[in-house]
Amino acid sequence: MAIIRTLLIILEAACSLALIGLILLQKSKDGGLGMAFGAGGNDSLFGARAGNVLTKATVGIGILFLVNTLILGLLFAGSASESLVDKELGAQQPVPIEQPVAMPQVPAEMPAVPAE
Repeated sequence: MAIIRTLLIILEAACSLALIGLILLQKSKDGGLGMAFGAGGNDSLFGARAGNVLTKATVGIGILFLVNTLILGLLFAGSASESLVDKELGAQQPVPIEQPVAMPQVPAEMPAVPAE
C-alpha cells in the first residue's frame, strides 16, 4: 500500500508541474507569460489548432489531477484514524495533580514586639 501511495504522490507532483507549464504556454489575449517562453511559435509547431491541443491537454491533465487527488484523499483518510498530535499527546504520561499543602495556623493575635 505504501508503494501505491508513493506512486500516486509522484503522479500528483508531475500533474501539477505539467498543468503549470501548460497554462503558462497557452496564449492569452495579451500574450501573457506564454510569450516569454516562446508560445508565439506554437502555431508553427502544433499547426493552426495550437490552442485546441494545449486546451485539450490542460483539461485532460486537470481531470487526471482531480481524480488522483480524490484517490489520495480517500487513501490517507482511511488510514489516519488518529492525528500526529493525538498520538503524541497519548504517549505522554499524565502529570499528577498535587494536593494543596495545608498552611500552618497563624495565631489570631500577634504577640507584641518589645520596643527597645
